Amino acid sequence: MRSKRPFVIVTRKLPDPIETRMMELFACRLNLDDRPLGKPELIAAVAQAEVLVPTVTDRIDAEVLAAAGPALKLIASFGTGIDHVDLAAAQQRGIIVTNTPGVLTEDTADMTMALILAVSRRTGARGASVAASSSSSRGRVIVADIMLPSLGWLDCGNASMSPRAGRF
Repeated sequence: MRSKRPFVIVTRKLPDPIETRMMELFACRLNLDDRPLGKPELIAAVAQAEVLVPTVTDRIDAEVLAAAGPALKLIASFGTGIDHVDLAAAQQRGIIVTNTPGVLTEDTADMTMALILAVSRRTGARGASVAASSSSSRGRVIVADIMLPSLGWLDCGNASMSPRAGRF
């Protein structure tokens, strides 16, 4: 017999603090092995769950959603996208689909700055030069300076890049 707490099935291993909090709030079935669920397992999950928590690697297509039980009311995707969920099929069955927008914004901005610096400073070529320990190749890698006035942003989104770029 299920408790009165919503029954949540999580398809992949999530960070420990999130799983701990979910277990406090819901009746949960976690994927502690972090093994990807196949289509038959996803079909079984939607047939039982009230809430499904997939990640962007899980394909929740029309075939999977056709097996959804009447209790499934929410697909709460752990990630920024919802391309892996057939939204039309979910809407047809009255299932709400959510995601976590903005969760990776800061990380993406950090990686963008790291790549800008790596390209401008030619860290790959310099690393290869150091690894080769060839005195003839030292000092021959030309690099470019990154100065804020020389950076331009296309489709900056929520502008997380601007504060980072201003530090250089």
